[in-house]
Amino acid sequence: MKIALDTLNSQVVTDNTELLNALYRLYSFRTPGYQYSTAYKRRHWDGNTHFISKNGVFKTGLLPRVLEDLKKIDCEPEIINNTWKILLPEEFSSQDYQIEGFKYYDYQEELISKALSHKRGVIKSPTGSGKTLIMAGIIKALAGKKMVLLFNAKQLLTQTYDFLTKACGLDNIGLCYGEGYVYGDIMLCTVQSVEKILDTHLEEAEVLMVDECHEFANGKVTLPAIQSFPKALYRLGFTATPPTDDIPRHNLEGALGSVWEVVSTSALVDTGKLTKPIIQLIDRPYTASGIDEDMSYMEVYEEYIVNNDLRNNIIKEIVDDIKTKNSQSRILILTKSLDHGRTLENLLGGQCEFLEGADSVGERYKAISRFRGCGESSVLIGTKILQTGINIEEITHFINARGMKSEIATLQALGRALRRHESKEEVYIYDFMDKERYLLPHARARKRHYEREGHQVKIL
Repeated sequence: MKIALDTLNSQVVTDNTELLNALYRLYSFRTPGYQYSTAYKRRHWDGNTHFISKNGVFKTGLLPRVLEDLKKIDCEPEIINNTWKILLPEEFSSQDYQIEGFKYYDYQEELISKALSHKRGVIKSPTGSGKTLIMAGIIKALAGKKMVLLFNAKQLLTQTYDFLTKACGLDNIGLCYGEGYVYGDIMLCTVQSVEKILDTHLEEAEVLMVDECHEFANGKVTLPAIQSFPKALYRLGFTATPPTDDIPRHNLEGALGSVWEVVSTSALVDTGKLTKPIIQLIDRPYTASGIDEDMSYMEVYEEYIVNNDLRNNIIKEIVDDIKTKNSQSRILILTKSLDHGRTLENLLGGQCEFLEGADSVGERYKAISRFRGCGESSVLIGTKILQTGINIEEITHFINARGMKSEIATLQALGRALRRHESKEEVYIYDFMDKERYLLPHARARKRHYEREGHQVKIL
């Protein structure tokens, strides 16, 4: 038995049809919503997403999983490299990735070394752990190769561009997004603008790096983007929250490789590299009186989250209390919808900034600058655009006004508040133990997510 290895796709080569069928079944997972599909109803599709075809073809990043599963049945296939020497190691010393003015923590250096030696993988690096510096070290070591760095948001791209060029002094860095294009052999590009670099980088890039790669694990544009670039032997993703569901997890690993974790959020808190969170869930009363049993999820969310005067006034009371006790507080509030954000903005008034996706990068920077530099306490309200990639170390209090259950959304949002700053020794987190239909299991899920990260949770 052999495995023919190539950059994007590989194949199990064997005449053992029983083994191929077993792998086909093992790497098959029910597709969400399959039962509503016309193809499934007409029996043209089995309702599964398959990660190994019936003739043994699979995404190369899944190789470690495939080898591990084959080892369980005492099968060690011969690996045949096709075209690109994927497994051929390159020699690097620590000096190759040193950047003047920066000193790596041990875990950062370990992740850089692992990325350079393995060439493929998803680096799980907690928010606030210096992920961008890890990326910079890898770029420095691989200087001379053509690279593509993909981002899902222009603000993440511009922040990274500034850090690489200004703080790290790296050159030949280009950027490509809706409002701008600067050529460089090392091209930072939003996935929405990826077509602009296809002529220059699609067939030539030797390195693909994907920031916040969990955002690329599904989608008609994002997933094909990270499954492309056929000469990119180095394929690396970066995220604090890799997906745990089978299909997005296998999508991500297939395109980039296995997930590596060398340090946890709680370990960084314990060693003082991140701020200790004081997480408090507000146990508000159940007020629906059974009416919610006949309501859809969206109806429940609108009635008991967005337009819930009692809940929104609790948020106002929290903000007022914080301002009374801390004249220099920096309070971040995240909402799921624009309507909820505007409701809270009107309710709070005063020193309150509200950011939404329609705001330009310049407008966002100005709002964040006002939030940071305010002479008294200030409040910043935002939706998903503030969930990932926004570096505001000064945040002293974070109110999660949403009622969502997503582990990724919950932990990404929490990460906004954990960055260290001289103005704080602890950061206070407020969330809700909602009781209505749909909302109660979601609240319990958020509590589990916090606790699995090693944080203590108090219910008030």
